[in-house]
Order: sequence, then C-alpha cells, then structure tokens
Amino acid sequence: MKGKQGIVFFALCICVYARAQKPEQLLSNWSSKSPIEKAYLHLDRDNYIAGETAWFKAYLYSDYLPDTISTSLYVELVNDSGKVHSRAIVPVLLGSGNGHIELPDSLITGSYLIRAYSPTMLNQAASFIYRHSIFIYGKKNSRAVSVKEKMVRLEFFPEGGNLVSGFSNTLAFKAANENGLPAAIKGNVLNEKNEVITTFSSLHDGMGIFELAPVSNQKHYALIDGDVAANKYYLPEQTDKGIALTVIPHPQGNFFEIKQRNDNPAFQVAYMIGQMQHRIVFRQEFKTPKEEIQGVINTQKLHSGILQITFFNKDDQPLAERLCFVDNKEYIQRGELIADTINFNEKGRNRFSIQLKDTVRGSYSVSIIDPEYSLLSVREENIFSNLLLTSDLKGYIHNPAYYFSNDDDSVKTALDLVMMTNGWRRFKWTDLAQKATQATIYKDPSYITLSGKIALRDSKKPFAEKPLLLMLITADSTRSIQMISTDKQGSFRLDSMLFFGKSRLFFSDIRGKKNQYIDVYLSDDSLTKLFSLPHVPDQPFRFAKASAIINGSKIDLDYDAIKNAKGLMLEGVTVKAKKKTLIEELEEKYTAGMFSGGESKTIDLVNTKETESYPNIFDYLQSRISGLSIVEPNYETSPLGGPPPGYQLYYRQAANSSASSMGAIPMILYLNEIETESSVIATLPAAEIAMVKVFSNFAGATGGGAGGVLAIYTKKGSDLADVMQHTADIAKYNGYSVTKEFYVPDYAVDKSAKAQTDKRITLDWRPNILVNNVNPKIPVTFYNNDRTKSFKIVVEGMTIDGKMLLIEKTINRKGF
Repeated sequence: MKGKQGIVFFALCICVYARAQKPEQLLSNWSSKSPIEKAYLHLDRDNYIAGETAWFKAYLYSDYLPDTISTSLYVELVNDSGKVHSRAIVPVLLGSGNGHIELPDSLITGSYLIRAYSPTMLNQAASFIYRHSIFIYGKKNSRAVSVKEKMVRLEFFPEGGNLVSGFSNTLAFKAANENGLPAAIKGNVLNEKNEVITTFSSLHDGMGIFELAPVSNQKHYALIDGDVAANKYYLPEQTDKGIALTVIPHPQGNFFEIKQRNDNPAFQVAYMIGQMQHRIVFRQEFKTPKEEIQGVINTQKLHSGILQITFFNKDDQPLAERLCFVDNKEYIQRGELIADTINFNEKGRNRFSIQLKDTVRGSYSVSIIDPEYSLLSVREENIFSNLLLTSDLKGYIHNPAYYFSNDDDSVKTALDLVMMTNGWRRFKWTDLAQKATQATIYKDPSYITLSGKIALRDSKKPFAEKPLLLMLITADSTRSIQMISTDKQGSFRLDSMLFFGKSRLFFSDIRGKKNQYIDVYLSDDSLTKLFSLPHVPDQPFRFAKASAIINGSKIDLDYDAIKNAKGLMLEGVTVKAKKKTLIEELEEKYTAGMFSGGESKTIDLVNTKETESYPNIFDYLQSRISGLSIVEPNYETSPLGGPPPGYQLYYRQAANSSASSMGAIPMILYLNEIETESSVIATLPAAEIAMVKVFSNFAGATGGGAGGVLAIYTKKGSDLADVMQHTADIAKYNGYSVTKEFYVPDYAVDKSAKAQTDKRITLDWRPNILVNNVNPKIPVTFYNNDRTKSFKIVVEGMTIDGKMLLIEKTINRKGF
C-alpha cells in the first residue's frame, strides 16, 4: 500500500512541477520528446486512370533539415469515406524515399486522397499528416450522386482571438460554399437594431478583413448580398475583458499594437513569446503596464515559415495570439532549366539540363508529363507550400502554391489573411503542462526489427545462449545470411534490417553434430502494422468539380485508346509443340551458359518431398548419388576450438585415394552457378534446393574440374513459395513494398518498340537524382510519345542543409 501511495505522490509531484514551469520550458520539453516532422510527396501527376500506377518521391523535413528521425513512411490511397484502397511502405534514407501506389482498375471515377505519414508523426496529431487530392478516371458511378444544397459557410476571426468591446477590432473572415471551396462574397454587418455598422468584401479566395468597434452588450451579425434567404451570420460574442491586437507588415518584419485596460492585472500583457516549429525564437517582456503598447518584431534573421506570437499575463496565461508568415527566401535552392534539344515529333528524342548554383549536395526528382491531360495548368501544391505552410495548419487551404508564386503585395496580403483565418492547432498553451508529462505513443521501428523467442522443437524449453544462422530469402530469391545469438530466455533481436517484399526467414542451429531442431516464435510485425487514423470528412477534395472539368477533356476523349494501349488482346492461336520433361523445364528455368547440359547426373528436387527430413543437402546426397563420398566436418578436432573445415566431397574416388600425385581431388562446388564454400551450402535447408547437377569434369572450373563439379540451385519464384509452408524454423515476413522500375523506352536502342503505339502520359519519371558537386549541371534525356505537343517539367528536391528546389515549367513550340 505504501508503494502505491509513493507512486501517486511521485506522479502528483511531476504534474505540480510541470505546472510550475514557464510556457517556453514546457514547449521545449514537449518538443524534445515529440519533434515536428513533415512529409511531402512529389507525384508524377495529379490525375490518373484506374489501373495505372502513381509514382512518388517522398521528402521528409524536420527542424528545417531533411528528417533523420523516421525510417519508414506509409503511403495510402483513400476514398472519400476513409477506405484504404492501396498501400505502400517505403524506407526513408537521409530524409527521402520513393515508391509507387497501384491504383486498382475497379476504382470509380472521382476524387481520392493520397496520405503519407510515419509512426512518430502521429505523436503530434493525425490531422497534420500529408494529404493530397488526386483525380482518378475509372468506372462510372452507378449510385445516384446526391446534389448538395447551395449554401455559404461564413466564419469570423477577431485578430488576437477575442472581440473586445470598447476598442476598434480587426476581424478577418472566410467564406466557403457547400463543397468547402472558396466563395466570393460581399455584405454588411448590422447591430441588434438592424442598423448597418460596416460593410465587407472578400479579397482573395473567400477571405477578407474589416474593422469593427462593437457596441457593448449587443450581438452583431452579417448579411450577404444576394442571399434571398437573408441568413444571419453572427459574429463572435464580445467581451469587455482582454486585449485588442493589431499586427501589420513592417520592413523589418511585423509591427504590433496592443490596446488594453488598466483595471484588471489578469488581463494585462506581461510578456510575449514567438515560436516556430516548437522552438522559441524570441521573448519580450513588458515591465510597465500601459493602455497601448507598440513595437516591431524583427524577423529578418529567422527561418522562413509560420511564426506564432502569443501574449501572456504575469501568471503565464495566454491573452492573445497571432500567426504571421516569415519569408526570408533562405530556403530556396536556385536552379534553372536549360533546353538543349526539343523535339515534338512522334517518339522524338529530347534533352534538357538542370543547372544548379553553388556547392550542392542533395536529392532530387523529375517528372515530365503531357500537360494536355492534366486538370490544372499549374499545380496547386508544391514542396514550398507544403513544408512551409499547409503542413502546419489544420484544415483546407485552397491553392497554397499561389502564396509562393511571386512577391507582389497582393500575394503577401492574401497570405496574411490565411494566417488570420487558420488558427494554430498543433497545441494549446494551456495543455502543455499535461503534454509534457505524457509518454509518446508511437516510436520509430528503426527500419525492420526482427525479434522473438526460440525453443527446442515441440517443447517450451528455451534455446538459450546459443548462436544461430539466419538466412533471409526475399521475394526475388535473393539470399543474405546473418549470425544471431539468443539470451538466457531464448530471445533474440535484430534491428535496422532492410529488405523488400514477401520474404522468408530460415533459422538454423549451426553447431554441426550438436545441432538441435528448433521452433521459432516471432514477435509482432514491426513494419506492416495498421494505424487507426481519423477520417476527415470536412476536408474538401481539390477536384470536387473535376467531373465537370474532365467531361470533354483530352483524357475523357482518349480514355479507351489509353486503356487499349496498355494491353493488346490477341486472337486465338493454336500452338503445337513437344511437351518438355520436368528436367528440361528445370534446366530452362535455372541454368545458363556452360551449366546447361553436359552433366553426368541431374536430380530434380522441386517435384519431390524426399529432402524434407534432411537438415542439409549433403546429408541427402550421401545416399542419392552413386560414387559420391562425403567427409563431414569434425567439430571435436577443429583447430583452436574454431570452426572445422567444411564438407569435403569426392566423386568416383576415395577420400584417401593416391591415384594422382596430389592425392584425392575434392569436387568444386557451385551455388546458383557461383563457386561457393561447402560451409555456406551446408547452412541451406535441403528443402530449399531445386536441382543438383553432377559433372565428372567441367571446362569452366579451375583445372577443368578434375575432381568433378557439383552445381546446386536454390528454389525461386513459385517453387520457393511451395516450400515448407508451415515448418517451425521457417517464418514469413513482409518487408518494404517492392518498387518496380519506371518504364522509359529507348527508341535508339530498341528499334522494335518504335513500331508500337505510344500513348504515355507520364513521359519520364526520375525519383533518385543524387547530386554532390559545385554548380552541377544534370542532363535529362527522354523520348516523346505519338501525340504530345508540349511538355510539363517539374523538378523538386532538397539539399542536406534543408534548401529546397522547385522548378515547374511548360515547354511548347514557343519555348518556356
């Protein structure tokens, strides 16, 4: 009982201590436990046909640098009801990764979301993960599409957070239609006497601003011009306590003005804090209470991004808050496209270069598409707008790329309206005391971690403190071997592994004569787990009106031709041929070159189960091949306690033969046609072997293979899939998603391909351009399809010091 009281008292002390800390200390503590991480995907294009592949390059960003916290990224295709249709898991190396999402051919025409996240990103809030709308042209929707009733949603946002009576207040507003998209409006603000106090009009994407001195103890509402229903949109409740805040641009950053009363110290500003990415960037105290406080916040030396300014009273309670955007351009990696050869002819060869400035070390991606099949002439989101703006704001920001399109005052004013109408949502200052004491829910898996327990076969006795061989066989039959050891409980752990596709893990005791049969019990899968993410039904998909845009468009008119070009149906053809024997089929599948034919004996192990009871292939062959003598390694007489020599194999000669001056000549061993030591082959389970070939001599071996040659082939493909489905020492494990190669024709090499129809929309996709040079010039060569008369080129990327490259150009016959 005393122990429990101590635990409660200790926890209480932690909470009290947390509440006693200053806000900046609490924020720093939370940030160190759960830093902000962001993900952005460069997609090859913004619309697809069902059955196609969406290609992506992921850039992860944290604390203004490539993210080195996360090692795995989950990318999912989600429909408007939250159902996941497709998923890819890619490893993150030096802050980036690439892959693709398969788009099922069963998808219905409409808007879909691609979302991306790492487990540790979910410690912040699932609403801040990467989301991007794409349009997929697929099957017609047989369900009746409900038509939404036309409406306008109008929200008001007092600058600083409160509408304070007795002062002139600045209010921003945002209007959206029934689809959540911007609505251009104008109207009037009235008091309870239905008297017009002021007018308002949206300036950009349904957002605007106006001044209001509210009448004390009265409610105020707005009417929108042209609204026949005369809906009333009420302004926020006003209060006589609090401060009125104004922030406007200044050559050095931002000018601020505070208006407050002196009758209540609890509502007087004592200090202000500025934070970016959960890092305190300034703190300013106000020692003498004044009714008006003015000043300038110098942001010229800050990183670019969203600056949160909060004003606190003497008791560390927030009184007002404002977001501002800092744009010092230090994040930009300068670069330009240089056109070398532009050829719009059918299957014409094109060449251009990407010229970067200064010393550059980074990773980049390039997409080249036919812009006539794009729904948008300019992308609405890019690497700048995502990593610096939308990734830090909850909710929908319409066309965020616009705010980085140029430096006009109108663009800066519109961006400031975004700051006023989208409140900071990553945390509340009042919740930080609780967050500082909470444990993080999600941890990075450190790539793939294999762990579990090993017991002696058919018992619970641990296979304790012993070495094991772990053979990893990946989906493409690639094999790798690692040595592991168990602890006193028979447990093992192996982290930071990197492999792809459906893989098999073979665990083997390697103590020779002392080998024991084992059972393997793997722990939970560290990689392919599912995460419960909240659906965001109010998030409007960017292409809500895409069905209207796409009707009659190029992709609509050419839909059938594009689908047919992806796979031709041949007429029925009857082919007569002699049926191959099983051995001939194996030879064709597994052997090549000098290993084809010429053998004395071939053993088919695919179409038999004889090997399942043998620990390795040598034990099986001892009684299977006439004239074969095998000398097993002697573990008791091995030198210096080390491993003994491997198996020695002799064909048609005794091990102690003196037939030649050199004595008996052992066989030379090949594994998958590569000369290999017997000690390595002995680690393979016999059931994994597909075929064995015996040569009495072999021209390709040293000395002509005078002692004979043994060629051993391991199973692959469907042969491997059927092996020992339920064997206790073999386990299945799904690695990272296999990324297929993007097909790019080379018509200069493949003359036959030039005769084929080419209707590609994505003409080239290069996700892994790595640069480490001074003023590098990156050449890019690609071939046109049969129809494209202009090219849209997008280049994005990030340097190791966090600078971002963005080039988006459309090339036509007139040039850029």
